Amino acid sequence: MPELMKRMVDLSHAIGPATPVFPGDPPVDITVVESTQDPPLSERRRLNCSRIGLIVHVGTHMDAPFHFFEAGETIDRVPLDRCVGPAVLVDLRHLRAGEEIGREHLQTHAKQLTETGKAVLHTGWSKHWGKEEYFSEHPRISAEGAQFLIDCGVHLIGVDTPSVDRPPFPAHLALLGSGILIVENLTNLAAIEDEVFQLHVLPLKIAGRDGSPVRAIATEL
Repeated sequence: MPELMKRMVDLSHAIGPATPVFPGDPPVDITVVESTQDPPLSERRRLNCSRIGLIVHVGTHMDAPFHFFEAGETIDRVPLDRCVGPAVLVDLRHLRAGEEIGREHLQTHAKQLTETGKAVLHTGWSKHWGKEEYFSEHPRISAEGAQFLIDCGVHLIGVDTPSVDRPPFPAHLALLGSGILIVENLTNLAAIEDEVFQLHVLPLKIAGRDGSPVRAIATEL
């Protein structure tokens, strides 16, 4: 008999002109493309065709090591086996706004982190999506917390915040410098029922660039 369809949870924000962007970044631009083919579109079947312009770090997205390091992997060279597989959901919803995520918040999950290689940090911050404080007051990973994840052999880290840190970017530098992928702006993490789940987060194959929007989903193991 065919395998029953596993329950899926969409962990991605929609992308459109209203999608919040980092302060100072241009908004998402979606325009309708007029056909220049012969015969004219009006004489053929009506088609919808759109063009999109965006910062690759908008919405739910992945940072490749090249984002911070010229010699780092670009998004098109990211090994796909790092993007799919078991992940650990770390419940950090008790954190206050702006609080750092350190070793003490992660060490009880050390065994699972080592076994799966993927950490998803659930701070609950996605409830502020669309609000001004979303980009300015989010929890962040400390340098010590980043090093603990590195020591556990993690190769992908996902967060439900706009960034894993703030300037001077201690977590970005440590994680991307170790070849670890970063997924930011996850949402709907409360709908994941199991502490260890199957994560799928695939970037577009954008040649030679630093990141990509992703469609992130969770399924049961």
